[in-house]
This record gives sequence, C-alpha cells and structure tokens, in this order.
Amino acid sequence: MAKSADYKLGPNIYPRGWFVVAESSELTTEPLAISFFGEDLALFRGASGKPVLLDAYCGHMGTHLTDSKSSMIVKNNQQIEGDSIRCPYHGWRYNAQGHVDDIPYSNGPCPKSASIKSYPVIDNMGCVMAWYDPDDREPDYDAPKLPEWDDPQWVRWELDHLGELNIHPQEIIDNIVDVQHLEPTHGAPSEYFENEIRDHVCIQRQGGPMQLYETYLNTSTW
Repeated sequence: MAKSADYKLGPNIYPRGWFVVAESSELTTEPLAISFFGEDLALFRGASGKPVLLDAYCGHMGTHLTDSKSSMIVKNNQQIEGDSIRCPYHGWRYNAQGHVDDIPYSNGPCPKSASIKSYPVIDNMGCVMAWYDPDDREPDYDAPKLPEWDDPQWVRWELDHLGELNIHPQEIIDNIVDVQHLEPTHGAPSEYFENEIRDHVCIQRQGGPMQLYETYLNTSTW
C-alpha cells in the first residue's frame, strides 16, 4: 500500500474539499470522537441542531474533549451548552468557532492562545460533511447537493458500513478514473467511458455490460 510520502504531495497530504465524516442520524448532543485529515476531532450537535466540529484536544492541558465518561460534567449532562462544549477536566467551554468563552472558576478574560481549530460543517443529504483546506481557507464552493433528496417521488439512500480500509484518498481518485481495471476486476468492460471536468466537479459517464457478483446476472447499463 502506498504511503503519503510516495505521492510527493508535499504539505498537501489531504485534498481540499467537502468530506463525509458521519451520518446525520448518529450525531446527537453526545460528542463523537472521530479521526480525519490526520487529526483527532470532536464532533457534536449543538442545541441549535447544527453540527460542530473541533480539534479534539483542549488548549488548556490537552484533555480529549470526548474521552471522559466519568467526569461529573459529562454525567450531569453539562458538557454541551448551546452550540458550545465544555472540557471534561476543568470545564473550560469552547464555542463553535473553537474559542474559549467561559472558564467556570475565573472572571478574567479567556485566553485566545487556548483556542482550537474549528471546521466548517453541515448536514447534507443524510450526512455530516466537513470542509478541509490545508491552508485554512474558507469554502469557495458548496457541498454537492441532489435536488431529488427533497423530492418525495424519489427514494432516499441508506448508507452501508462496509468496514474500514487503511488507504490514502489519492488511491480512491486513481481507482475512479482507471477504466482499464473495470473488466478484469469487476467484470464490466466499458464500451463507453468519459470524464468531464467542470471546475471542481468531475462528471463520469460510462456504459457497457456488467457481471454482478452474487447472482452472476449479466446486465448492460448506459
């Protein structure tokens, strides 16, 4: 399996764009510990209903924001306040922008140096999607949206969890555009294959016969 360094991408190890980081249905006011973009992150749904995504470690003493079940802050359901989250160790509160906005035992100003990184994040078509940019630039295009999602004449998809692969995102892109592997690997020789690039969107069109795995039913789709 190729390593990140093998691609010689320099500091841009992860591509900029929108990424699915969770299902909307699994996100509650109980924070989730997730790992994306080479970082440990804390994901939760605020009282407003909006998702919030922050770096996982408190800027005070480095405590993981989601790692405690025994803290009385957690046990007493005091960790999520509005769209903010309290560290389970000393109770420092972080708002959705990653800034400390309350220290329970101090009336002084909250230190800006204790701020942690926040990520643009939205609910979109049953998924929680986060924006990543290695240079911390704001999103310059919207997350992909299918108008059919809100159309009752269409059936909404359900996400399947097929496990995890230790794989670099670049290999996914390589796989998508690799037409020559379709016949030997998937039994789907392409009689027509085209990639169209429109700014940040890639449109792929293909057609031809396909042999399905379980039933070995031969189909032809265009």
